[in-house]
Amino acid sequence: MRGTLVRILAGLGVTAVLALAPGAALAADPPSLGGGYVHDGSDVLSPADEEAANARLGQLADDGDLELWVVYVDEFTNPSDSFDWAAATADANGLGSDQYLLAIATDARQLAVVGPVEGSLSDAKLGSVEQAVGSVLNGDDWAAAPGAAADELEAQAAPNTTGWWLVGIVVALAIIVIAWLAISRAAKKRRLEREAQQKLEAEVDGFEARASALLVEMDDSLRTAEQEMGFAVAQFGTEAVSEYAAALTRSREALNRSFTIQQQLDDAQPETLAQKRDMYGEIVSLLETADAELDDKAEGFEQLRAIEQNAPAVLDRLASERAAASDGPDRITAEIARLRQTYASLAIDAVEDNAEQAADRLEFADVRLGEARDHLDAGDTGEAAVDLHEAEQALGQVSELVAAVTGLQKTFADAERGARETIADLENDIRQAQALDDPDGRLSRAITATRAHIDTARANLAGGERTPLVMFEALDQANEQMDQALASARAEEEKRRRVAAQLAQTLQRASNELQSAESLVSTRRGAIGHSARSYIAQSGQAIGEAHALQSSDPSAALASAKRGLSLAQQAVRSARSDMSSFASRGYGGGYGGTGIGGQIVGGIVGGLIGGSLSGGSRRGSGWGGSSRGGFGGGRSFGGGMRSGGGGRRF
Repeated sequence: MRGTLVRILAGLGVTAVLALAPGAALAADPPSLGGGYVHDGSDVLSPADEEAANARLGQLADDGDLELWVVYVDEFTNPSDSFDWAAATADANGLGSDQYLLAIATDARQLAVVGPVEGSLSDAKLGSVEQAVGSVLNGDDWAAAPGAAADELEAQAAPNTTGWWLVGIVVALAIIVIAWLAISRAAKKRRLEREAQQKLEAEVDGFEARASALLVEMDDSLRTAEQEMGFAVAQFGTEAVSEYAAALTRSREALNRSFTIQQQLDDAQPETLAQKRDMYGEIVSLLETADAELDDKAEGFEQLRAIEQNAPAVLDRLASERAAASDGPDRITAEIARLRQTYASLAIDAVEDNAEQAADRLEFADVRLGEARDHLDAGDTGEAAVDLHEAEQALGQVSELVAAVTGLQKTFADAERGARETIADLENDIRQAQALDDPDGRLSRAITATRAHIDTARANLAGGERTPLVMFEALDQANEQMDQALASARAEEEKRRRVAAQLAQTLQRASNELQSAESLVSTRRGAIGHSARSYIAQSGQAIGEAHALQSSDPSAALASAKRGLSLAQQAVRSARSDMSSFASRGYGGGYGGTGIGGQIVGGIVGGLIGGSLSGGSRRGSGWGGSSRGGFGGGRSFGGGMRSGGGGRRF
């Protein structure tokens, strides 16, 4: 270290000696500018160069609101700082608003551009002027400096249209996008409309073809049916074919309405496609409904014809069926009595009068069978067919009345079996529910309600007044409720499992981050400020809360753990930021500037080269930095000045 300091001091001493040696450039105080724009104190310009420079600077003043003076000297003295020298020269010569000065030290190879605080050019723009001038002076082209400075001043003072170009481009792009979207939407709309039109046309074509076919078919069918209707009335009587006749009348009305619609479609008044679709659709609906009704009523009509053709044989068959059904009322009564010994069901009450209804149907069948024999004996097969048809219907109803009662036993047995199977399923659900966590007691309440249903059902199905249908329905509902409770409990348990796993991971990460933050503070205490320490304290508190809530409220614990992790991460970032700021203060300066190297070097440099060598040591040297300073207050530059870089070397 000592040897290094000796070498530094030696170098500085040599530099000082050279600076003060005979033959060094003559110093120059701020001069008076005179009547022109150029002051060549270094005698580096020819008369022609000086005349051209004055002309260019005069043109700058004529073309705009800016004026520029250029001063050449060997060195800057009194003051020695390039920036202060240029500002002092401008102030001494009374330069005002939008009047700028370029100072050039030819031997010291320094320059500075200054302007008033209220001037229109910013520090950055003045820096651009300095850079432009420095570029030509690097080749010792002294005559080019005024022109380069004037050109750059004009360029920097020119309005910046880039922003407006960008705005224009953005607006144009926006217009293009909007137009494209509008065109796209219009094209899509036209495409959808075209597709809808094509679909509608296809529907209309389909309805039209179907309607045309139905009109012809129904007209032919009705003509034939109306002819057969006359024969049927003569053969079976008006009453026997009354339902078919009514259906025939409604079908004719539907056909007439359809012809009216078709006529409207065929007239000179045009309809839209939508109207055509609706009108053809109405024709199709009317005729299909009429056709279905005719088919239904025609079935009974055909049965009458079949009976008529085999009336004697049908009479014998129905007589046998009547004899077999004679005990139907007694069977119903006996079965109901037997069922009531075991069951007390509403289903039994519903069939209580089946025996009476069966007896009435048997009596009606006897009357119709007797009339059929008489009509056959008289040779009236048509009337006989009607009687036999009604007798057949009555005997069929007797069979249905008997089956409704005798089938109850199987219905009750099936319900009992279903109830017992449901009980077994419910007991299995209860065992599964007992194995699950039940933090809020919902499962316990569901288990209690289910057990109550099971106990009620078992007691009912073991007694003498069973209601198996009711019990089965109640158990089925209980099973559905229990399934929902189990599903909810399983979902909650899975959620708790996921939260617990996430909580463990988050706590581990938070603890690791907190440990890292604490380690940074412990090992670099002098560099870490209060923010990181505050985050550490808050993180530790949040992590502690998470551990405390881990068992009782995992969700809240997870939220605390996440907060603790975030705070620990902020603590690490804050600590590292503090360390970076601490390190950026540099050697010596980082510790308050008390190091011996900082004191000795700083003192010697300040004493030996305090301005004459650097030409701007207080505001930096070379091409970097920016500076501000006053003229002493209230002088012609408004009590202040600005520069692009505090002076530059070239």
